[in-house]
Amino acid sequence: MENFHKKLDKNALAISKQYSGKIAITTIILALLVVLIYLTVLFLFANKFLPPLMTIFFLMGLTFASYIPMHEAVHGNIGGNNSKLKWLDKLIGYTMAPIIAIPFTSHQKEHFAHHKNTNKDDDPDVHIKNLFRSPKDFYKSTIQVIKTQNTFVMNSYTRAEIMLSIGWRISFVVYAGFTSIPVIFLGWFSGAFLTIYLLSYLPHKPYKNSERWKNTNIQLFPIQWFENFIFKQNLHAIHHLFPRVPFYNYRKVFEKIEPSMRIKKTPIVRIFDHKPIKNIMR
Repeated sequence: MENFHKKLDKNALAISKQYSGKIAITTIILALLVVLIYLTVLFLFANKFLPPLMTIFFLMGLTFASYIPMHEAVHGNIGGNNSKLKWLDKLIGYTMAPIIAIPFTSHQKEHFAHHKNTNKDDDPDVHIKNLFRSPKDFYKSTIQVIKTQNTFVMNSYTRAEIMLSIGWRISFVVYAGFTSIPVIFLGWFSGAFLTIYLLSYLPHKPYKNSERWKNTNIQLFPIQWFENFIFKQNLHAIHHLFPRVPFYNYRKVFEKIEPSMRIKKTPIVRIFDHKPIKNIMR
């Protein structure tokens, strides 16, 4: 049985390598679109072409979207296996950081610690499991997320990133007026919350298993196409198994290794109620 499981591991790794290591053109395009649309939305709002509620909605989606390229940059998935393009990961990581207000310098180390200790007491994200336990826990977890992401590594680079994130927002408020404060804050907070919910809370729920293949789940929509709205993060277990696979290839890898995942007892659930899905779905 041990040899059988080792064979499954080896085959799954071989499949993952088929879908990783290349220059991530899709991620680069996404990052460019996020910056362009984000700046456009701010300009339109500041000049009264966009109402506050619509602006908040756009900023929420764009804040969430900004984390996807940043997350890929953390794992070195944008330049791929080309060592000469490592600068590209840093460029995109540092560009996305001021949007979601997470210092790239600090987040790199924090996120690797999360992967190393997923669902364990040493996991810097494990407190998120209490997010919806009570209003008090929601407040405490929210504050802890902000504190952890901004202080996990505190050096001159982190401080510069924090100053940039705060500085551009202050400059915008001075330009657009103090009535823009709730719009900027709610756009950021709702987008950051969506990121935590979709990439941390749901994929690791119920935070009870730290074993490889079992520490993160697969969540399936009734209509598969809907997963594109959240950049396939419902298939987050693929990322924890093979972090070098870019997000846009999660589905391809999942479809090839799903039988192995079922043998390994990876949780495969419905996204809305987290009830197990027993039959292989396509």
